[in-house]
Amino acid sequence: MLLQLAQSSPSASTVFYVTLLFIFLTALITTVATKWSRDKCLKIFDGYRVTLERARGHTIWGTLKVFPTGIEIIYDNPFIDPRGRQKNSSLLYQAELDTQVHALLRFDPDDQEIHPDAPGGETPLGEAQFHKRMRKLRRRRLRQVRGSFNPGPIRRMWRGLRNFINTLRDAFNAAIGAAVSQMQRTSPAGGVMASQGSAVTSIGQTLVGQLANAYEPLLEQYIGQPVILDVTDPIDPNNAVVEYIGYLADYTQQFIAVMNVEHTSAEEFTVTLPDVESGDPLPPLPLPPPMGAPPPQLPKPLEVQHNLAIRMDGIRVKLQNVGYEPIAVQRLERAGVADLELKMVIPPSGTLDLPARDARAGKLVLRRMHCVDIVAPRRLATVRHAGQSLKRTGFSEEFHIDHLPLVSKLFKD
Repeated sequence: MLLQLAQSSPSASTVFYVTLLFIFLTALITTVATKWSRDKCLKIFDGYRVTLERARGHTIWGTLKVFPTGIEIIYDNPFIDPRGRQKNSSLLYQAELDTQVHALLRFDPDDQEIHPDAPGGETPLGEAQFHKRMRKLRRRRLRQVRGSFNPGPIRRMWRGLRNFINTLRDAFNAAIGAAVSQMQRTSPAGGVMASQGSAVTSIGQTLVGQLANAYEPLLEQYIGQPVILDVTDPIDPNNAVVEYIGYLADYTQQFIAVMNVEHTSAEEFTVTLPDVESGDPLPPLPLPPPMGAPPPQLPKPLEVQHNLAIRMDGIRVKLQNVGYEPIAVQRLERAGVADLELKMVIPPSGTLDLPARDARAGKLVLRRMHCVDIVAPRRLATVRHAGQSLKRTGFSEEFHIDHLPLVSKLFKD
């Protein structure tokens, strides 16, 4: 009888030590889950060279690093502002991702690797390590394409399980709370559970939240299928959209990702920049117009070449893409100066700013892109149209079972 009483009522020291254990266990699980909670769509571009388009069409480019609380764009070369301050990267926090990021674009996997002299270490990457990284990133993108467009049975089963957990998330959370309440009433360690029931419930809900997928039936049917993504125009968000074609790779609560197998491009062309070092500053962009109002009137450009409107903005040259397709900027060429590799994208209505002193009388080598990889926030991007349906390969097609010599005899004869 005494033994049963001792088992039914744990001592104060036991409650104290188990309480400490639960506190550390809760902190550990929450920390690990938070560290792994990087957005799935943003992780597709992690480590790649990307162009980030901000809310009003301004673009920055470099190597993307994704963190649970934001992203970092590492520049190819340190940027020196007019006051002589050196800047190596740009950081955007979670709140800014929600309000300032318009789109992330990636193109040309054969060329988009980090330059050997890019910052990121105390010593530059050697030539051999540079090419090794190029091959590694190229293979990784091919795996992304195959996994998104033609997932294997294990990947499909895991995605289905996460969709199922998300569908019944409230039921799982309620079940965890009910189980904890029952243990508090009936378990011999009820005293411990009474003090740490909320911690146990928090751990369960955190794990369920990490396992759950942002399931949306309307989009789920088009994973790996051709779609057209409508992204609101950064200059006139109330009246126009920019369309991107590709295959729906993934989606989350915050972002949506569209990829292409190949990044086809049209002819290569050049644009000559004005031979001036400065000009009058441009007025700030007006606020977005009200619904149904005409788009804002921008200052008249100096000239328009190949759908690129060229303006001077103080000590900078501003190039705006006034066409309907993204334009890939390969490099800047100037007489007597080494070529500057840019390898970024000017999306429709987006702008590229270059220092006028360094770009004076230079030539930009560009390509018009038919398709790029894009990750865009769902508050601005919508899958509006579906493309032609593709036939998904099954188990027999993936392993070429129908080509084995005995298959035809067993099933056709």
